Amino acid sequence: MIVIGDKRSSNTQKLFEICGKACLNTYYIQTLDDFDMNQLRSVETVGITAGASTPNNIIEEVQNNVRINF
Repeated sequence: MIVIGDKRSSNTQKLFEICGKACLNTYYIQTLDDFDMNQLRSVETVGITAGASTPNNIIEEVQNNVRINF
């Protein structure tokens, strides 16, 4: 699970906590540069969620790169 959002966002921090309880491989990133796509090599399914204030262009960039590399 990839959680996208500002590290200071309480909304995104809560999403990360919830996702982390359900999925051991949960990553908290602010932008695509914070994530190494190689971490997805051993997984079958990838989920992506984002904090309410996360800009759409950042979410779309992560989604597109996951689609290409996964």
